Order: sequence, then C-alpha cells, then structure tokens
Amino acid sequence: MIVGNLVKNFHEPSSFKDRAIDDDILIKLLEAARLAPSANNTQIWRFYVVKDQRLLKDISGLVKKSSFKTAPVIIAVFANPWIVGKRGREQPFFMIDIPIAVSHIVLQATELDISTAVEYEFDEQKIIGLFNHQKKYRAVALVALGYQNEFLPRGDIKTDEMIRES
Repeated sequence: MIVGNLVKNFHEPSSFKDRAIDDDILIKLLEAARLAPSANNTQIWRFYVVKDQRLLKDISGLVKKSSFKTAPVIIAVFANPWIVGKRGREQPFFMIDIPIAVSHIVLQATELDISTAVEYEFDEQKIIGLFNHQKKYRAVALVALGYQNEFLPRGDIKTDEMIRES
C-alpha cells in the first residue's frame, strides 16, 4: 500500500476486538519505528511491549482515550533526553523524534490491518512508576494496538481551510 492510501485509511478505534496480535506483527511494527529518522541518528527511544492484563489495566486507567481499556497490546515509548540536547532553545529533540517513530508504527500497523490509538497526555511519573524505569528516561507516548471493533468519527478539516498563504 502506498503512503497516501495508508494515511487515508487510518481511523482511530473507539474499541478493539478481544483478539491477540501475533509477535511477528509486533516485531514488524517495532522495526518500522527503529527505521525512523532521529536527531544525529541517536535513536534515543526504548519501547516496552505490554501484554500483561494487570499492567494493561493500570495503563488504561491513566489515559483519557477509552480505546486503551480494550487494547490487547500497548507499546510504552520512553526516551533518554540526555543523549541529544535541544534544537536551540526550543523543543528537545526527543519530543520530535518519538512522534516520528510512533508515526512509523501507526503507518506500518495500518498496512497490516492493525488499528492504533496514540496518547501523549498522561501522568508521566505514574507511567514511569509502572515500569520501575530509570529516572533518566522520560515517558513520552503510549500506543494502543489491536483489531478494530468500532472507529471514532473522523473530524476532517478541509485542506483549503488549514492552508494560509503569505
């Protein structure tokens, strides 16, 4: 499938089916993330694949999206922000690199008929606590994965409404 079709075919699920995802598919998703570009090719990310029911429940209780409650797999994405600094005085590179890697996961998942829901808004310290992670790492993103049950309506803005010329 070409990228344009993948983008058009993406729909965020409101819930997932009670169906496991094969490990070989998860490896393909993580390989897509590994191939994502990063600042100075540092690949500062660490991915935790969560299948444990207790941990899935704990994570889903810390996010707003209801789809996380039915996800058979969640990938927690951490970053080591101390490897590469900031872009000038602006955004830390890991806040740019991680969403790019997550986008690679989403596109690869869409091609493999796996639905995804991505969350960046959560209590970071509580997520870190669930993983007993080293303090030098930041929890940046959570990606719920599964086979779609229902989709959320897509709030598409028309292209000409979002473009401004100067």
